Amino acid sequence: MRLLKIFNSILFLLLANFVQAQQISSDEGKELFTDAVAAFEKKDFQTAIELFSLLAEQGEPTSQHNLSLLYLKGLGSPVNYKRALRWAWLASLGGNKSAPELVDDIREMITEDLINIVSEEIVTELKEEAMAGDINTPEKLGKTYYQLFVTPDLKEAYIWFLIAQAFGHESPSQLLAEVEEQIEMADRIAYQDEAFETFGKISK
Repeated sequence: MRLLKIFNSILFLLLANFVQAQQISSDEGKELFTDAVAAFEKKDFQTAIELFSLLAEQGEPTSQHNLSLLYLKGLGSPVNYKRALRWAWLASLGGNKSAPELVDDIREMITEDLINIVSEEIVTELKEEAMAGDINTPEKLGKTYYQLFVTPDLKEAYIWFLIAQAFGHESPSQLLAEVEEQIEMADRIAYQDEAFETFGKISK
């Protein structure tokens, strides 16, 4: 009975996310997503995880969200809170509307140490992408340092929001202002110099 309840609740969320998944650009991606949902409906959870993983690794937010749910509930894989938080946060960064609430739910369940471990792993990956020239990644780094770590890293958040702004992104402006208000002027000046140096090292 408990498994059936979990199955029905996740199926509802998967189908609720289907509209967002229609934004997948390639026909192959849409077919993979449809096959993943079909596999879940048939209770072939391992295939569902495999297919959602393919799309999640390509950065598709709805698949990342769904993959997080499967890891959280232990369907197709033993329960894994670490993977669940990782994929939920990446889905949130990608714009999935259901992901922020899922992130909050997982954070409330797990230890602060695990939250910070996942946060560190994510920023390591994102930094590699940012330094390789992905201009969309600095904003994601700023958000991760500010919103995912147990204690916000104001310095790193400020630096990466400044870099995102330098690339012409307007969306982090409110968060940048929030972070800036919490930093003393002398520190702001020092962090701005670090942001300038880091910006110059990013592959163009």
